[in-house]
Amino acid sequence: MSSQNLETQIKLSLPFVNEYYKGVVGVIVLESIFSQHLDQYLSQFRLTYQQFNILRILKGQYPNDTQLNLLKDRMLHKQSDVSRLVDRLVGMELVDKKINELNKRKLSIKLSAKGLELINRIDVNDPAFQSLTSALNRSEIEQFNDLVGKMLGVNQS
Repeated sequence: MSSQNLETQIKLSLPFVNEYYKGVVGVIVLESIFSQHLDQYLSQFRLTYQQFNILRILKGQYPNDTQLNLLKDRMLHKQSDVSRLVDRLVGMELVDKKINELNKRKLSIKLSAKGLELINRIDVNDPAFQSLTSALNRSEIEQFNDLVGKMLGVNQS
C-alpha cells in the first residue's frame, strides 16, 4: 500500500512552518476527503452525509421521539441547517415530524419505519464506508482514535 505525504497531496512548494500547522492542515484535508468518500458511498442510498447523520442520531433515540435541539447538539457539522435537513427527510418519508399541540414551536421528530429500514441497511462495516481508515491496521486505528480523543479533550471547556 502506497502512501503520499501531505505536501505532495496539496502541491505545497515549501515545507510547512511547523509540524503542528502541518497537523491542522492534514486534518482539514482528511475531513474533506472523508466527506467526499462518505457522500459517494451514501449516494447509493440517495442520502448525503448530513442526512445520514440525522438518521444515525434518530436511530439511537428510536423508538422515542426527539426534539430538534437534540439533533442540533449531536450533529457532527454544527453549521448544518437541521430544520431543512429534517424537512427533506420528512419529504423522503424517512422521518416523521409532529408539532406539539401545546407549544407550536416544539417539534417531535422520529425515525419512520422506512427510515429505520434504510439506516439498518447501511453497513458501516463495508470497506467503502470506512473509506480511508481501512488503510490502517487494528493497532494503527486504535492509536489514531486515541490521538483523536486526546485532541478532542483539549477542546473541552
